[in-house]
Amino acid sequence: MVVVAAVIHPFAEHIAYFVLFAIPLYTTVITRTASIASFAGYLAYIDFMNNMGHCNFEFIPTTLFSFFPFLKFLIYTPS
Repeated sequence: MVVVAAVIHPFAEHIAYFVLFAIPLYTTVITRTASIASFAGYLAYIDFMNNMGHCNFEFIPTTLFSFFPFLKFLIYTPS
């Protein structure tokens, strides 16, 4: 039995991700509050959260989300 872990995503999904992740960056440009630090910080945070969510390891205990439910909107975890 062969298990395939890799998935090929359609091009439209890549475009959708690009558009969704560009909204905050574009908003800062439109409101003239953009900076190199904000761009670098946002991209580093999004990349780190995406990698942390796909690594299948819980860095943050799930009990923390029961005490602070709003964190589920800020932190991406496997659970």
